[in-house]
Amino acid sequence: MNLSDILYTLGKFFGLTTLISLALLIFSGDTARYFDRFIGLDRLIKFQRKFSFFVLSFAVLHPVLFILSGRESLKVFIPNFYLIPLSFGIFAFLILIIVMIFSYFYKRISYLAWQYIHILTYVLLGFALYHAFFWGSDAKNPIFQVIYVIILIAVIPGAFYRFIYKYRAWRRPKFYISKIIQETNNVFSLNLRSDKKINFKAGQFCFLRLKGKKLYARHPFTISSSPQEEGFLFTVKNTGRFTFALSKMKIGDEVLIDGPFGRFVERKKSGDLVFVAGGVGITPFRSMALDFLSRGRQGKISLIYCAKNKEDLVFENDFNRLQGENFKTFYVLSAGEKSEGSYFSGRINKEIVKDSFLNMNNPTFYICGPEPLKIATIKMLKELGVSKKKIIFEDFFW
Repeated sequence: MNLSDILYTLGKFFGLTTLISLALLIFSGDTARYFDRFIGLDRLIKFQRKFSFFVLSFAVLHPVLFILSGRESLKVFIPNFYLIPLSFGIFAFLILIIVMIFSYFYKRISYLAWQYIHILTYVLLGFALYHAFFWGSDAKNPIFQVIYVIILIAVIPGAFYRFIYKYRAWRRPKFYISKIIQETNNVFSLNLRSDKKINFKAGQFCFLRLKGKKLYARHPFTISSSPQEEGFLFTVKNTGRFTFALSKMKIGDEVLIDGPFGRFVERKKSGDLVFVAGGVGITPFRSMALDFLSRGRQGKISLIYCAKNKEDLVFENDFNRLQGENFKTFYVLSAGEKSEGSYFSGRINKEIVKDSFLNMNNPTFYICGPEPLKIATIKMLKELGVSKKKIIFEDFFW
């Protein structure tokens, strides 16, 4: 094979790879809520975002390699309605570009618009399959035709599951704000009530959406209340457009909820635990601490809570009330003037981490907070000989 043949063959390979990858991307998006219980929705969403760039790269390489081989020209990017299968391939490529652009700016478009964009991905796959089935040197090859049919059939169950989930979501109970609590200067909590109780596990999160607010997409927030408390408590740091809109809501306003999701939850019914939180990453630990202690869960709990100063500590009174033989707190204040009692001045370090699990039996560590805190804590734990299997962390993905 000469260089032209190699480039042309690679172009065909990336065309097939694009089809398979696109189908996988659509299927994983449609079934993400189902596989949340096994993998975690946060990890699935992060995978989709990274993998989508590979799909785009494969799609670009498909025609570019044909052009470099000398067998096609730049006209391959211009629709020719006398060649419908080729035009469908071009339209599929343009739709992919549009979907990628809107995906990048997902926070700035409405939830309804985002749903239409997702439907557009089915059109994208349909155009791409039509192009592959009726165009190119391998279009009549029975092996490739079988592959195309398998791709189409594989996507159908995911689309059906998504439809059923959306249908059930329309019938979910409505939630209204029953209480607003100003926790700190820029952190507040919303207590949402409904006529019907929704079960969840301590540490899980939900997507919140504002009814009638067309400028705002859905946003994830961890449930800070325990399963034993009434309603859903969501604790929010006012840092952006969506959280600002939330801060302006009033008692009685409706908030749409999708969830619960997440695997940042209890893995074993007993055993010692160490919680490491930073900033508003404290939210799942309030839920966990209240839940575990109220259920009489066997095992000790230590909480390392990192913040700038005392005024930034959220739920400090709740945690102080829980202090006892089975629950200890370590407040690490980066702007603190001096260390005193449970309050430590400076940043989290190996000594504080080590002290947190003194007299504990092989504890499991849960980490939730900014990325630098997560990375630093994991590094310290490994240096202290903690097994990777004993380290569980929440991914901030929004």
